[in-house]
Amino acid sequence: MAFRVVALLSLVGLVVASPTVLVTGATGRTGALLYSMLKAKGVNVRALVRNATKAKEVLKCSSCDQSEGIYVGDVTESESLTAAMTGVTALAIATGSAPHCKDFKDPSSCSYPKGAYPIDIDFHGTELQIETFAKVAKGGPVVLCSSMGTTDPDHFLNKLGNGNILFFKLNAEAFLMSSGLPFTIIKPCGLSDGNAAQRELHVGHDDQMHETPPQIPRADVARVMAEALLQPKLAENLRFDLCSQSGTPTEDVSALFDAARFPWQHPVQSPMLLV
Repeated sequence: MAFRVVALLSLVGLVVASPTVLVTGATGRTGALLYSMLKAKGVNVRALVRNATKAKEVLKCSSCDQSEGIYVGDVTESESLTAAMTGVTALAIATGSAPHCKDFKDPSSCSYPKGAYPIDIDFHGTELQIETFAKVAKGGPVVLCSSMGTTDPDHFLNKLGNGNILFFKLNAEAFLMSSGLPFTIIKPCGLSDGNAAQRELHVGHDDQMHETPPQIPRADVARVMAEALLQPKLAENLRFDLCSQSGTPTEDVSALFDAARFPWQHPVQSPMLLV
């Protein structure tokens, strides 16, 4: 009897009201998948986009304005974020800078648009999103899509256009972790365009996974982000690498959160709960 009461209370603790989620970078390839997944689950989801024309093409909206939860904004301008964040209870950050490369294998051929370098978007833009969310929405869980590779200062991604993108992503992670907001930081390996739920997903820390090839479908990253938003207590204050390999497709995404915890992060059951 005592065990059943404890189990019931545990389940009650995990049940949360349906969130109102803002997905930023919603017309990007990962952000669009996340937006669509949440919408399909009946979640009240909003999208922050850079322009309505692309939103109509990617998100298949009609009026593509606030009446449909589509907000046009710039992550480097706080004023443009306020309306989108008013009334939301969770924030999913899928924004990121994108280099323009003549030859992706030649970092010197790459450049970033003015004002859209990694320091502008991945660092200061992420900071501004978190700050605005904390002030306007009064806090709530933040799920950030970052990247593996942040332990390697000499990583080739840092050399693209001399943007040091992973360095600035790491700084954004640190800012979120020190913000006082509940967070989940997901650090995927190389992103691909495969279908969701077709591969075996693995979690780890500090670039210690060495999957071959080091790839994960964007759809699976979006799936893990969606689960973190819908099960915030299970994913709270976790930061982990995410990759995949051929094998048994991972069905229970929420189990990854438990696997991502360090041994000392697992709760110790009191003997009283074993009655």
